[in-house]
Amino acid sequence: MAEPIGHALAEIQRTLDFTQEFDPSASTAALSIGLSDHPAFMYLPRLVATLREAAPGITLAVRNFTGRDDAVSMLDAGEVDMTIGVPPTPTGRILSVPLFEERFVCILRKEHPAVRQDLDLDTFLSLTHLLVSPENDRFGVVDAALAKQGVKRQLALTLPQLYAAPAIVASSDMIATILEGVVEASGQAERLHVASPPLELDPVSFTLSWHRRNDTHPAQRWFRDCISGLFAQDPARKSG
Repeated sequence: MAEPIGHALAEIQRTLDFTQEFDPSASTAALSIGLSDHPAFMYLPRLVATLREAAPGITLAVRNFTGRDDAVSMLDAGEVDMTIGVPPTPTGRILSVPLFEERFVCILRKEHPAVRQDLDLDTFLSLTHLLVSPENDRFGVVDAALAKQGVKRQLALTLPQLYAAPAIVASSDMIATILEGVVEASGQAERLHVASPPLELDPVSFTLSWHRRNDTHPAQRWFRDCISGLFAQDPARKSG
């Protein structure tokens, strides 16, 4: 019995030593993160660059998810160490901190006849709409806001790919209501007219989430601090 007990005690001691000290520059830890499309497109290159500079021996695995509660499932199963996306349904076991917010804007091609006038609700409803729905739902936040006013819009296209929308709108007569940062990062901004929606829409929050069981894990805690620091450097989108 002495040998297996000795191995177990040695493993516990290594774990305790690792918990007490963490040197990112010397670490060869493997970390994993789940990202929804928008933060992946906007911030993953900067995050990877930060990681390679501060901790070149760390391996990072990235996984995609779409539904907000996919993050909970992935964290519960230990498939990822943390996630960045819209806030998941609250649970006592999943911890989260806000990272940034994005407001909604409406986009039309620059030559669209509707850009010659203010985008009021009547004009908005007279147009055909593109809906981006990563969860393949034909009823989005815009539809919910319109339903409160007893009206609905005409959907011409529903698609799950967020970053496909600006290019499609730029070459069609459709209107889309999407996150402002998507327009800025799409490479299509010069071909688009951007306007404020003619209805009240709350901004979309993005959070960093992790499982409570990993709250004190030294490598994960360090990486979470890196992520928070990265978003703190972007005050235009920092969540208030």
